[in-house]
Amino acid sequence: MNNNLTIKTKQSVGLTPAIYMRKLLEVAGEFGVDKNIVLEQIDLSELELESCDMYYTVEQHFDSLRMIRKQVDIQGLGVLVGDRISIADLGIMGYAMLSSPTLRRAINVAMRFQRITDPVLHMDFHEGSKDFVITIEPLFLLGEAYRYDVEETLAIWNQILFFYFGEHAKFTQIKVTWSKPEYARMYKDTFQCKVLYDQDRNDFRFSKELLDQPLSLANDQAARICEQQCAELLRKLSKGETILDTVRRILINSPGRLPQLVEVAEKLHTSPRNLRRKLSEANTSFRQIADEVRMHLAVEYLRDTNLSIEQIAILVGYSDASNFHRAFKRYNELTPSDFRNSLQ
Repeated sequence: MNNNLTIKTKQSVGLTPAIYMRKLLEVAGEFGVDKNIVLEQIDLSELELESCDMYYTVEQHFDSLRMIRKQVDIQGLGVLVGDRISIADLGIMGYAMLSSPTLRRAINVAMRFQRITDPVLHMDFHEGSKDFVITIEPLFLLGEAYRYDVEETLAIWNQILFFYFGEHAKFTQIKVTWSKPEYARMYKDTFQCKVLYDQDRNDFRFSKELLDQPLSLANDQAARICEQQCAELLRKLSKGETILDTVRRILINSPGRLPQLVEVAEKLHTSPRNLRRKLSEANTSFRQIADEVRMHLAVEYLRDTNLSIEQIAILVGYSDASNFHRAFKRYNELTPSDFRNSLQ
């Protein structure tokens, strides 16, 4: 499925989901930072910031940190922000991790698709005799953002372990490349483990006994579909997105009730007339895209789930199963039941 794709405002070495900027400005605001000054400087509006589909550039990330630092120096800002980002905030990658049968599989998903949520750091892992070790290294020179980004990543993974296993699942050790900061007590309170400073790399480790424990929200079908969506999203983030892709993404993100053209235009901050014109220039129409999305979703649900025909009809926006049956046959030259039987 072509899910959770981005509206890009600039060219960049990478893009980051808006949730990260929202959490950053939320924390900074509690220290007296005027978020409107920051948003104006980085050319983002509050409306764009609230959109679950919005991505911002690495350049905007750097600029936001500089603007915040000009207003107030917040010690341990990366830790404070990462501590507020849950696994559910990681979008489709987070849902793929949540659906995974074990932490080992969830980590594998996170490593494969890490560019979806983090364009500036690279993570890798290896198993030691007792611990599982995840390393964190920059992809390029980050300057003043370096410590912030590593701290944020450490705090996010601390939250992920807590979500899966509760209080008893903690890091056993952290290594960082910088010297012990004035706010080292924050590390102790947040991570509750030994922290080694002035190291040759950044990493964190935890007991590898956690890796293969079953996870409570495991769902193999959902995990498979979410991973397919992650792969498609990663491809789109690499290639860029057309107006057709953008409209498809908005429609796919609204199962059960596909939004009307007016609603889609509003999400894209344009007029319905302008959206119709752009789609016409691309030799398509809103109705054509909506029908295509419904059928694309229907095929995936029929192929990859055990949902009933009636349930699938509702998920793809049909209030009546008979209408779905007729539309599917007209589009695919097979009934939904015949299509599912042909896969066996």
